[in-house]
Amino acid sequence: MKSVNQLKFVVFFVVAIAATTSCRKEVQQTPLENEAAEEIILPEETGALAGRENNASKLACNTFYGPCVKMGKKHIRSWINIAKCNNKPVAIGVEFYKGSLENLPTDPMNFPANTFILKLHQKAKESTPFNHITINWEPTGHEPDGIYRVPHFDIHFYKISVAAQMAITGLPGAPPPAGYLPPSYVIPGATVPQMGSHWLDPSSPELPPTSAPFTHTFIYGSDNGKVIFLEPMITKAFLLGGSTVTKAFPQPIHFAPANTNYPQKYKIWKTWGDGRNYVALTDFAWR
Repeated sequence: MKSVNQLKFVVFFVVAIAATTSCRKEVQQTPLENEAAEEIILPEETGALAGRENNASKLACNTFYGPCVKMGKKHIRSWINIAKCNNKPVAIGVEFYKGSLENLPTDPMNFPANTFILKLHQKAKESTPFNHITINWEPTGHEPDGIYRVPHFDIHFYKISVAAQMAITGLPGAPPPAGYLPPSYVIPGATVPQMGSHWLDPSSPELPPTSAPFTHTFIYGSDNGKVIFLEPMITKAFLLGGSTVTKAFPQPIHFAPANTNYPQKYKIWKTWGDGRNYVALTDFAWR
């Protein structure tokens, strides 16, 4: 069993993504991109959060989509729910169409094929700190062995532009100043070119001493002393299983950029009627 100290030096992303141009995917513009579409309904909270007031599930919203990107046999796209009553964000996330999790690339070294960049609707950029979403498909998982070595998705909600993301070097650089990461996020993971430095919470159940099987977790990312992404990391098996999860994640004291809406929870669910899977950041608060 690895100790927490040992994990500090484990590099669980071991290689760089290919050049910017090689990461591009087929993008399908849809008529839903620039207008409100059929509302995505968030599931009621379950488990430890059940019974609590869940305003996000009750608010009437408009849903705005980004353009479709091909994945597997189908496609995926970003979306944001904006409350009709106050024009504030309720949830932002990724919609996986039925078939998008089938026929995925199997070569872990084929970084262009395993990387999916999703543009956000302008409504998302105006009401949240996020600029785009980059999904990295890990067909054989990544280090550390025995923890994250299962097929999964790294879903990065970036606060910087795609160009700035692609300019990130593989050098760790300075960590964010005190207060810009949650106090519990003390384990530095890998610093990856065109991604950034990854930070882990030692209380995450998949890490020692608990060492529970990894299904989903939450990671913060930084570059040159700034927090640049929030990342739900989820196994393919968990998505296919269709379980509904709502989980709060630790919050920092300080936020940059400030004076915008930041999420406090992530949700994972499936709509069985059409076979679509969803991953979202929710429960926004003004920071």
